[in-house]
Amino acid sequence: METAFDTLKLRLDDLQYEGLMLWQYPSLYCFTSDAVLLANLTKVKKGDVVDFGTGSGIIAVLIAAKTNAAKIFALEKQKVMCELAKKNVEYNRLSDKIEVVEGDIADADKLLGKESASVVVCNPPYFKKGSGATREREEIALSRHESSCDLKGIVESASKILRWGGALYIVHKVERMAETIGYMQACSLEVKNVTLVYPKENKAADVFIAEARKNGAAGMKLDTLVVYNDDGTMTEDAKKLYAKE
Repeated sequence: METAFDTLKLRLDDLQYEGLMLWQYPSLYCFTSDAVLLANLTKVKKGDVVDFGTGSGIIAVLIAAKTNAAKIFALEKQKVMCELAKKNVEYNRLSDKIEVVEGDIADADKLLGKESASVVVCNPPYFKKGSGATREREEIALSRHESSCDLKGIVESASKILRWGGALYIVHKVERMAETIGYMQACSLEVKNVTLVYPKENKAADVFIAEARKNGAAGMKLDTLVVYNDDGTMTEDAKKLYAKE
């Protein structure tokens, strides 16, 4: 039976970690370094993880390979991306650790159960619904622009499915940091750590990665990460994070 991705060209990319590879659609939305950074900063000691808007499955695959997560539920609304994520899970022999679930983030508690997860991780669309031009094909627009579940809805859904003390990890643009933290605090998610990510030392921070704990105690730590040196080589801190050395 023909599936949605049979009519699109696929590209196989090397994740440069223990032989992991990832199929992607060059004509659709491909993962960025933000997703890789988020996956590498996500801490999982035990329990289940939910990856909101998994796309190709990049974050789920890396977390499965690098942490002690019991099970990872990769939630994705778009059917074509669900099929791709399943292909990547099977290709990397991670079917015992990752389950791809087709559905909307807004319905996460109904699909997966309230207070069922120890960790929620999300690399959401960065742009608000209706902001800017959305002339891309629908699959790309849904990856870049908020749709049925906006930033506020993502945080609310995460709070619903997280257990007491569970963690939400999210990456977003710096200009939306105050908004993100505000939504977290309104949902009993106490921000414990924020990492400002600088592409280079002499450049402004572009994105941040936040860790928030459900019903956590007050107190936040601020970290910084510079990804590249001026000559274009990766910094030592970034190499350690990517586990390149």
